[in-house]
Parts: sequence; C-alpha cells; structure tokens
Amino acid sequence: MGREKSLLILLVMQTQNKKIKNATAKTYNGINFRSSLEVRLYKYLLSKNIDTEYESETITIWEGKHLSVPFYSTIGRNFKKITTKTRAIHYTPDFIIYYKGYKIYLEAKGFTNDVFPYKAKLFRSWLETQPKELKLCFAVVHSIKELEFVLKDLSA
Repeated sequence: MGREKSLLILLVMQTQNKKIKNATAKTYNGINFRSSLEVRLYKYLLSKNIDTEYESETITIWEGKHLSVPFYSTIGRNFKKITTKTRAIHYTPDFIIYYKGYKIYLEAKGFTNDVFPYKAKLFRSWLETQPKELKLCFAVVHSIKELEFVLKDLSA
C-alpha cells in the first residue's frame, strides 16, 4: 500500500492546479494577482514599507528521476506502461518578503487545493536543506491578521 500511495501522490502533484477555487484575478500596480487576498496582502506590505516580491522565485522541491518500479496508467485514452522520467515538482511562493533579516516565503491561501498540502510539505523539507544562516521562514496566511502575527513573532 505504501508504494501505491507514493505513486498516487506523485501523479496528483504533477497536475497543474493554476486555478484558485473561488478566487478572482485582479491587477494592481501592473501586477496580475491570482486573488483579491493576494492584492490585500501586497497593499498591506507596501503600506508598511516591507520589501516584497510577487511570484519572483520558483524552487525545485523534488527532482524528476527514472523510477525502476513498473508503473501502468491511462495516458489520454490508452492504458500503458509508463517508462519516462518523472517530472520535477516546482513550487512558486506567492510572495518573498525581506523583513528583519529574514527571507519569508509567504503563501496567501483562501481555499486549499488538493495539491498544496503535499507541495507545502516538500517545500518545508527543502527549506531544511538550506544553510541555517539564511534565516528562512515559510508562512501560509489566510488574512492580514495572520500576516501581522508572523511579522510580530519574527520581530520578537
């Protein structure tokens, strides 16, 4: 069961979930945001003069590789053995914030899609491999109040 579950997780993660559930794309300051929550957070960060970048960095959180275990699945309309290399899994945080010596990877979440919990776990594992002196932080927020909590906590 463990191997089957691992393969299922990898297949789910390889789909591109670019649409955000119940989100309305908005443009502000010439930037195309995927949701109104992202716009509100961006405006808040600007109002506090916090150095902020939007979707500026994509991290490979799992390298693609050739797997030796036989795998069969439906591709298009054909059921077949899949022998190609698995694709790498990438993660692009909504914001990168530079605050009080920290580099904060900030994810604005309204509704969580089916892929995000897996990507978040892989991203947290990737963060653990980075040099500790970088002072990295990862936050998933649903509101300005939660963002304020993170910033206050890192200021302490």
